[in-house]
Amino acid sequence: GGNTKASLLRVGLHEMTAFCKTFFEGVKDDTFTESCGVADLITTCYGGRNRRCAEAFALRRREGVDFGVGEQMQKQAPPESPERCLELWTSIEAELLKGQKLQGTHTTRDAHMALEAAGELHRFPLIRTIHEIAFEGKPVDTITDGFGSFLDQQKQKRNEEGADKDFSSEILSDQNALVARSKM
Repeated sequence: GGNTKASLLRVGLHEMTAFCKTFFEGVKDDTFTESCGVADLITTCYGGRNRRCAEAFALRRREGVDFGVGEQMQKQAPPESPERCLELWTSIEAELLKGQKLQGTHTTRDAHMALEAAGELHRFPLIRTIHEIAFEGKPVDTITDGFGSFLDQQKQKRNEEGADKDFSSEILSDQNALVARSKM
């Protein structure tokens, strides 16, 4: 629902900021509150070709619908291998975009590769989870794992910084309830 989407956006924005700060010097937090940050994130997540194709990918994975165009679609087992995932993305891109190209899938793959090479992937649970769903065949319903791990990292960070444990526990309790409801 709406709260789950909002949580995913929040974690996504956090990971975008952390990614840029990991690989580039002089990154300012204000950049991410401008149109090139949060506004572009919202636009990308709620409209446009990447969202349309990701939605089609998720629906076909959940329903077991795989390859083909229009009426010719055949019901098959959800893709479980990286090769099958790539074939499904290629099929969706051809069917829905009619010559335009997907950008988000390439960006996800590149970000994952850069983080893995830098030994930083453990700090980006949402990017890792999205990559696992999109390219490794992990079930679509596991998307909330990406922000559940993020919340655990935030709790650990607050505890290390000596933050008010009662306050952070209350926030995490609310977020964990949200994660549990989203999996229903």
